Amino acid sequence: MQDRILNKARELMFQTGVKHVTMDDLANQLGISKKTIYQYYKDKDALVSSVVENELANHAIFCNQSVVAADNAVHEIFLLMSVIQEMFNRMNPLALFEIEKYYPAAFDKIKKHKDDYIFSMISANLEKGMAEGLYRKDVDVNILSKYRLETSLIPFNIHVFPPNKFDMLKVNLQIIEHFVYGVATLEGHRLMDAYKLNNK
Repeated sequence: MQDRILNKARELMFQTGVKHVTMDDLANQLGISKKTIYQYYKDKDALVSSVVENELANHAIFCNQSVVAADNAVHEIFLLMSVIQEMFNRMNPLALFEIEKYYPAAFDKIKKHKDDYIFSMISANLEKGMAEGLYRKDVDVNILSKYRLETSLIPFNIHVFPPNKFDMLKVNLQIIEHFVYGVATLEGHRLMDAYKLNNK
């Protein structure tokens, strides 16, 4: 039952936005009482935190799979772009903004995931690409890892990219491509161009 509640909550929150999903909505969708939900989650804050924790765990799994499946550092980025595309396809653009504004405990989990897991992934990818000759040798891994980390949240900033004027997925992919082309050697550029062409 707990998995059913969690999965339905994630589905509703990602479709309509986190703030607008009530415990009544969730109970009605599941055909159960609110009392049943409260047996597993003491309040909505706890439920949102669990949804976020579950989503971050799944994100890590998909990212790790991309790293294993990749032929090289550039290919790894390209596969990760597909993971991001899938995430955006099922997520309301306002979800992260609402979590940051209304659910600080859940947002702290996202921030920790970003600062620890994603930072380590970016750093490892940069080092791998430099070793393969696909990224420039003069790249400062620590500086550019932090730079890429901070730019990863820019697409979710509704003041910079209002959802009614920008496609958040397109913004994200453009920023990633810009970063890769910025650190890549000519061979890295060639590979990125080839992966993009083959994906059309």
